[in-house]
Amino acid sequence: MSAIDQSIAKRYESDPLFESAHGALVFAFNYAPDFYDRPLMNKMADPPHRSGKGLVGLDGAAQAGFILAELRSLGTIPEAVLTARTAPKTMPCTCRRLCCSGKSTTPVYTDAIRTLTQAALDPLSGCVSHYRLRSVIVQRFFGESKSLGEIAELCWVNRDTASDHSAKVTKYLKTIEASAWARFDGRLSEIGIVRCAENA
Repeated sequence: MSAIDQSIAKRYESDPLFESAHGALVFAFNYAPDFYDRPLMNKMADPPHRSGKGLVGLDGAAQAGFILAELRSLGTIPEAVLTARTAPKTMPCTCRRLCCSGKSTTPVYTDAIRTLTQAALDPLSGCVSHYRLRSVIVQRFFGESKSLGEIAELCWVNRDTASDHSAKVTKYLKTIEASAWARFDGRLSEIGIVRCAENA
């Protein structure tokens, strides 16, 4: 553990900031909209806030940045899996076009799905697979409410093909997600940001 990590761990050893790695990551991804509701320079000019556990103002921004830096250290694919699981999927859209639903997909979620759609070639090695089918299957894994029949129709493939591809990609993503959460939780527990299971 580095000197910086030891300093962080000492600061939070008696009162960890989060009960779980999931909670920490949800906070980090959702902090930015609250933090930038006023211009950054105005926020920086504010006196330090000391409410709660320090998760406001610049303290909150620093904590969110630290958590996201730990996420990036897991590697591209684990980062994408945990991002797709916890980052906001949509944000308000005010383009006022006739086709607009009032929401658009967030860039961070879009990037994660794009990364995982490409990575899904691995479990489908030896199969003929097109990008759209993999993308919809990946999105379904993270909560998109589409049945296999709908996926097959949308992607112009046989239902058995959609089912076979979905089973392989889902197994692949489940394995990566379980490993990523274990590593991320272990890391945040080590430095005291997340409460250790034995202390919960």
